[in-house]
Amino acid sequence: WEVERREILGRGVLGHRFLMNVGNGGGGGEKSDKYLLGGEGVASNVPLLEGGDLSTSGGSGGSASSSLVYSNIIPSPQSLPTNIQGLIKTHLVSIDQHLNNNNSSSNNNTGSKLSEAMTLLTSLQEGLKELANSNTNEALNPESMNGYSNAISLLKSILNCSISLGVVPTSTSTSSATDVAMNVLGSCNFFAYQFKHHVGTVVREAELSGLNTSGAASGGVGLISSARDVRTFTSIVAGSELVNGQGGVWPQLYYALRCGDALAAESIVKQYAAANNNGDESFSEVDPAVLHIISQLVELQQDQQTIFGDSTNGNTRSPRQVEKSLLSPSQTMLQCRRQVCELYERTKTRMSSLSGGANVEMPFVPYRAACLALLGGAESISEVSVLESSGLVKTVEDYLYASLWHALHLADTTSSIGGEGGLQNVSRAVARLGKLVNQWGPSYFEQQDDFGDVSASSAVAAAAGVASAAQKMPVSGGWAYTLPLLASQQYATALAYLAEAGGGLGLLQATHVGVLMDAAGLSVSDYSNASNAPSQTLVPMLVASFSASLQGLDAEAALKYLVLLSGKGKFVKEQVQRLLLETRQFEILAGKLASDGSRSNAALDSYFSKSHVSSILADGANVAIQSGKPADAAELLVLSGHFGALFTLMNRELAAYLVASTQEEFTKRQFWFNAASQFHAIHLAQGKMYVQNALESEGRMSLGNTFQLLMNLVVFFDRCRENQWEGAWVLMDNLNLLPKADSEMTVKVEAFFQLDNCVKQIFHHVVLAAMEALCHLFRSLRQDGAGVSIQQQNTIDQRLDELRTHARLLVTFSRLLNLPGLGDGDTYVRIAQLEKN
Repeated sequence: WEVERREILGRGVLGHRFLMNVGNGGGGGEKSDKYLLGGEGVASNVPLLEGGDLSTSGGSGGSASSSLVYSNIIPSPQSLPTNIQGLIKTHLVSIDQHLNNNNSSSNNNTGSKLSEAMTLLTSLQEGLKELANSNTNEALNPESMNGYSNAISLLKSILNCSISLGVVPTSTSTSSATDVAMNVLGSCNFFAYQFKHHVGTVVREAELSGLNTSGAASGGVGLISSARDVRTFTSIVAGSELVNGQGGVWPQLYYALRCGDALAAESIVKQYAAANNNGDESFSEVDPAVLHIISQLVELQQDQQTIFGDSTNGNTRSPRQVEKSLLSPSQTMLQCRRQVCELYERTKTRMSSLSGGANVEMPFVPYRAACLALLGGAESISEVSVLESSGLVKTVEDYLYASLWHALHLADTTSSIGGEGGLQNVSRAVARLGKLVNQWGPSYFEQQDDFGDVSASSAVAAAAGVASAAQKMPVSGGWAYTLPLLASQQYATALAYLAEAGGGLGLLQATHVGVLMDAAGLSVSDYSNASNAPSQTLVPMLVASFSASLQGLDAEAALKYLVLLSGKGKFVKEQVQRLLLETRQFEILAGKLASDGSRSNAALDSYFSKSHVSSILADGANVAIQSGKPADAAELLVLSGHFGALFTLMNRELAAYLVASTQEEFTKRQFWFNAASQFHAIHLAQGKMYVQNALESEGRMSLGNTFQLLMNLVVFFDRCRENQWEGAWVLMDNLNLLPKADSEMTVKVEAFFQLDNCVKQIFHHVVLAAMEALCHLFRSLRQDGAGVSIQQQNTIDQRLDELRTHARLLVTFSRLLNLPGLGDGDTYVRIAQLEKN
């Protein structure tokens, strides 16, 4: 038997520091050998919020400040590994369904939101199972995927326990004492169910391997199936000689309680009592107080999987009240607990007085002490000094389960203020556990040979670029530390750490866990005694970072994640604008303009109203302008239907580059002229009126006139640059900007001041170019007049007089305008040239 037992242990079925890779609770995906170890790199740099001073948080993971700095991480976009495509696709299906449910649901009460969150959670779980069983599944880190599956199962367990007791999260940024207590119940339920699954796996593997379990089975007659599994499991891990010997009921009872199964515990103690074993009455036998308290736990459990709550989706039975749970023990149960605590103290005293040889002679004694501690709640078995050498608390999950079970015993139903006040002691125990997990830091939980001796602060420093050495990704993908943080309700730190330590896969996982918590109304913050500091920005930052990481692969998918933040105010609008400008996938996201001026539906229209989309595009155009991307701004303004703003932009750009002096300015000038010409051909030509109608409705028709004027001025300056002086002056004369006679001077001055500011600011260039054209026309005409007939000479002289008149009027006009960019010296230079000629 011992040889066979060692063979079981040698195969790695038991003895793991973590159980995360041997099963999970709440119906999550089981371990699949199809997940192969990935070889992705470390996380990208992660900036710190104010207050995350690395200079004061150095040292090992032993100080509280060294790991609390994780709660100040702002997750940054990361490079997604190529083998993550399948996971993204399955999750997108779930996100699509969730968004559709939100759009179709008219009921926004808390119960409806919780139901939608549970639907999303179940969909994500099913997607993970399908991916694990798919033959085309790509290589993903198995430790990371199992940790992820377990985290979703943990959340499901918390929500199920809440639903089964008729309690819903408070949907605030901070957790109430009731929220904290419900999360403890759910976490205990998860770890209990996880261990129960582990027990079943070990027993089935033993049976399949041909291991002789008949010795354990022979004593299991009359036990219910779960109790038989516990007995067989106990025989494997503790030895059949202990199970079948004196006090053998205690190790079986301990593992039944570790499964959170009062039904199995009752079956075991009843069978043991029926066998009427003889021995040391105070140690080997089951005391009446123990029997009584187990029977009361059975009443609480009823037909559930564990004593902590419902492990189904909460819809199979009517909700019970909190008063009928471990959070509100009856006076009878409290009296039994006190009796069991007295038995525990006597047992612990007896253990301390026993020599090593006596402990060997009575190996059941540590199990008895552990059972009494669990049932009486005197102290957590994870912190009992006399049990340190027993090896009963083997894994991190064992430690967390024992600590949280003990926290439930602290619910004070005799509190004078009752209600929330009666649960304050539970909250204090959780805060203490969270502080310990934070103090230990990631290096305590991650495997040392794969992660290195890295404290929380040094890990953050490396991620932020402070440390020169590259941070090595932990083999668990960050889950070995994240799961204890979640169980101790250090939610913000858990998700921030996972997003930093787990690379692209960790960011995906942290994002979806955060989305689930937010959808269910769970507080995504670190619970502590001093203050339950809210972390309202963490989930939006996670989602935005993941969306930014995804946008290069699929801009429409990236948008769907941003839509999840629709209740986060202007943040979602800003992120959608960022997505538009960074991807420039305008047609996919915002559609295109039809021949009648209407915008076709696109991705944005699936989630926002037409007016909201128009607002997003217009505001995005403003951001583009501020970022120095006027071309993108123009495209967005066209799509938004804000033609007034579009003309303002085009007029400004046309005016800015009207007189270009460098090649870069010439290029921009040509771009905007071509863009304006194309816009005119598409939206203004052939009798199309929607643009004019939009301008008229806005009361901004003058913008259209300015647009036409600037387009003509571009042609005017082009002709000047090409020495087409006659054509340039004809065009200028037709624009009616300059006075043609003294009688027009006042009218033209008044007309100038009615021009758009962008035209007035560059008008001095127009005056100088017009003067230049007159100068060249005058010189050319004088040269052409040599040797002509008298009649022709009279015509030339008449034309020269006209040019002199135009020049005189232009000089007077320019002086009356007092143009800021035109000095008298420039004007007189041109006049001197005319007079010389």
